[in-house]
Amino acid sequence: MPTRTFTPDQLDEIGVPYELGRFDGAATELHREQTDTRRWASIHELIFRAPDDGKAYSVTYQRPLTEHQECDIWFDDAEITATEMEQREVTVTRWKPAG
Repeated sequence: MPTRTFTPDQLDEIGVPYELGRFDGAATELHREQTDTRRWASIHELIFRAPDDGKAYSVTYQRPLTEHQECDIWFDDAEITATEMEQREVTVTRWKPAG
């Protein structure tokens, strides 16, 4: 699976994760989903289109659960590994009530 490494400053320059699409040269948000909750932070997956190469990437970041709580956005301050993504159609089978 192809990956790309970003620094926190590089992601900030393209608006990831909070300023997507709000200025010229910003990344485009494709999908955002909360994936987990910890005691003081919620964990999110963000899929965005990078403005420089046009590819879609997925990164994981965290947000504090209260306005008084502080936490780092990224789990690694030096490098963030983003996974290259592609959109695919998926068939899902679910259980439903009979009748």
